[in-house]
Amino acid sequence: MMSHNLQHHTRSILAHSSRTLLFCSYTNGTLPSSPRHSTTTLHSRIEAASEGKTAITRVLEQWRRQQKGKQINPSMVRVLVEELRDSQRFRQALEVSDWMIEHKLCNLIPEDFTARFCLIENVLGLKEAEKFFESVPENQRGEAIYTALLNSYTVKKDLVKAEGTFKNMREIGLLLKPLPYNSMMSLYFSVRKRDKVDEIMREMKENNVQFDTLTVNIALRVYASVSDLLAMEKLLAHWEGTITLHCLTSLDMAKAYLRNGFKVKAREMLLRTEEDHIDPESYAELLTLYGEAGEREDVYRIWDLYKMTEKQDNDGFRALFGSLLKLNDLSGAEEIYYNEWDGSGLDFDVRIPTMLASGYREKGLVKKADKLMIKTIRNEKMVRPIGQLLVEWGKKGNLVEPSYMRELIKDLCDSKQYPKALEASTWVSERNLFALFPEDYAARLHLIDNVLGLEQAEKFFNCSMPENMKNYSVYSTLLTTYTRSSKTVDKAEATFEKMEELGFLLNSTPFNSMISLYSEMRKRSKVMKLLEKMKEKNIEPDNVIMNHVLRVNAYVSAMECMEKYKREWEDNNLKLEVRTMDAIAKAYEAEGSTLKAIEITSSKKEVYRLWDAYKKDSVGDMSNEGYRSVIRSLLKLDDVKGAQEVFNEWKPERYEFDSRIPSLLISRYCEEEKYNEVKTRDVMKLSRKKRRGLQFELFKDVCVILTATSFGVGFVPCMVWICGGETITVWGSLGVVVTGIVLAVTNSF
Repeated sequence: MMSHNLQHHTRSILAHSSRTLLFCSYTNGTLPSSPRHSTTTLHSRIEAASEGKTAITRVLEQWRRQQKGKQINPSMVRVLVEELRDSQRFRQALEVSDWMIEHKLCNLIPEDFTARFCLIENVLGLKEAEKFFESVPENQRGEAIYTALLNSYTVKKDLVKAEGTFKNMREIGLLLKPLPYNSMMSLYFSVRKRDKVDEIMREMKENNVQFDTLTVNIALRVYASVSDLLAMEKLLAHWEGTITLHCLTSLDMAKAYLRNGFKVKAREMLLRTEEDHIDPESYAELLTLYGEAGEREDVYRIWDLYKMTEKQDNDGFRALFGSLLKLNDLSGAEEIYYNEWDGSGLDFDVRIPTMLASGYREKGLVKKADKLMIKTIRNEKMVRPIGQLLVEWGKKGNLVEPSYMRELIKDLCDSKQYPKALEASTWVSERNLFALFPEDYAARLHLIDNVLGLEQAEKFFNCSMPENMKNYSVYSTLLTTYTRSSKTVDKAEATFEKMEELGFLLNSTPFNSMISLYSEMRKRSKVMKLLEKMKEKNIEPDNVIMNHVLRVNAYVSAMECMEKYKREWEDNNLKLEVRTMDAIAKAYEAEGSTLKAIEITSSKKEVYRLWDAYKKDSVGDMSNEGYRSVIRSLLKLDDVKGAQEVFNEWKPERYEFDSRIPSLLISRYCEEEKYNEVKTRDVMKLSRKKRRGLQFELFKDVCVILTATSFGVGFVPCMVWICGGETITVWGSLGVVVTGIVLAVTNSF
């Protein structure tokens, strides 16, 4: 709040000094009628130079040459400096100022030095600005540059230099306006020196320097900060109607009233704050102060106004929750939490759910508080350490339920929030909140490995874990850690052997870990030995192991073994993983069984690639089996459109119409949620057309055979066949022709 006051005062100083740029003496003795209009072209060139990273001085020199010896009006350059400074382009403004001085465009006056001082401070810092101040001739050091120097010291809170500069201004008679006095009052306010503020105000009265709005506001805030309500009210009454009360001032006065128990007066001051324009940053403070004043309706009213600004942030929500909970409006806080903040899209602020959880506990709603804390810790948006939340959860004598903590740690692991889970696990262990089981140590071992690495996990297992806690679950976790990389295969094998010695090979999990490692290393013989060992121990392989076994056989093209286990396990509800299907497909392709590869692959892209290869190898001899395989595979991958296109291009094998091919599509259309009657009819129509075409080809072949066998016997044209737009005349004995046709047509069905 103090720094805000100094910044506000700084803006006042700059606003006062910025207007001095146009007041100077000109070497040509003339003033342009509109210097801003004249600088339009030059300014646009400066803009272009800035974007293209061209030196500003180069642009100015080019512009100067274009004047062809004419006297340059310095006001044009000064206006350019002012515009660049007002747009926060201080470095460019300083370059233009340097160029103006170098070419001696005008005789400098005190205001020019002030403007240059401000630019140097912004670009090069206060030390360089001080050096420049010392270089300014004594007769050019006017009120403006001293006030600018004083303001710089007050912003930096350099009390010694500020007081020294203020003393110099007093000695040379430059304390003629409120600005330097306001600077010192702001500084004394920021360092909590109320007596010095009174001295400054007395000096102003003695020197007949009239208080301005800023003077009165600073004084009121000073009195409010020390709760001098009498002096505060007296000063406000004297200047009432003359000055404008700043928002921060009225807020500080309301705080003073609240500190002294005057809630009615505090509310009146807060209402007065609302009459003026409210700074969006002040809404959070208004919410807090109305809560302290005990007015719930005012809190909701300010909240509604705040929401209209569309500049809500977590500060505002925290202020709202703090006030509602202070006013015992737990239901209102709960409603806003779940209906507004939870879905606001703001950055996750852990303090907000913590506030609500504290509210629940104060009302005795411990279970509700615990559920909220668990939900908060699980939230993936919360990336900060959760230590503070855990402390909040466990304070005030709360009994942390073991089941809650174990559930929390498990959920965090399942959502891969390992750092949070490890923090929770460590917190439980360090505080001895409840007796730990081997499963708790196994979970922590897993977390240490994921968060801190294998070396720390081994250290925890060997040095920190009690021997009586190292049961099956711990060794299984350690084995899983080793089997993730082939680099630790020796440690994995040693751990597996140790588990066998301890009698821990009781289910498929440790076998799963080792088979997974060997499968990735393409060590088929070791996989098969472990599979045999499982059989000896009557341990049924699970789906994961089945997939590993099939993959390792596919990797080394052990097709007979692979197909044997695949057939055997399909009866045990085998579910092939994508990696397994792709590995088997590659093995089939390498063996030359392209159709089998098409049937098993999990990728549409692979189906089309394999189908193209199959068609290329089967030119002129495409089988119905090939079409069945590709259509079935595309339908399995939900590419109905692609399956329909393949069906459209299908030409039945000679003399054989395979009705199973259209049946695949018809069945799919019938299974769809909305039965596609149109597409079903289209498939049936196209099927009939393909069948007639096949019959026609068959008839032509029969006729050719009959013609050949009857040649020379003496025959006459005895029959005309019209089919598919073609007319065929059949020669021969009528009885032979009819018999052949009947046999051919009958066989075609």
